[in-house]
Amino acid sequence: MYSMGGFVFLLQEFSGNSSFLRSLLVFVPVIAIFWFLVISPQRKEEKNKKEMIKNLKKGDKVLTIGGIFGVVKKLGDTDVILELSPNNEAVFIKNSIDKVLSEKK
Repeated sequence: MYSMGGFVFLLQEFSGNSSFLRSLLVFVPVIAIFWFLVISPQRKEEKNKKEMIKNLKKGDKVLTIGGIFGVVKKLGDTDVILELSPNNEAVFIKNSIDKVLSEKK
């Protein structure tokens, strides 16, 4: 197991001409950590949302990003008509659907 002191010693071994290598030793792990903690989960979440929107069907109970609950009445290419209450419908963009609460069986 390496200690932080060993890492500092490794950095001190480089001469003044190798500041680029020293920078790489610092920034490559930072970029890797950033990728795994921020970018990768965000991509996975976007993929899951696209899949959810693709699988929407009439009768699904959904929640919009604005906090409005509704039941899918009709699907278009880019929009969806939700029944908010009996005889009360509204048109939403498909991307505004946040969650499918229950699917029609």
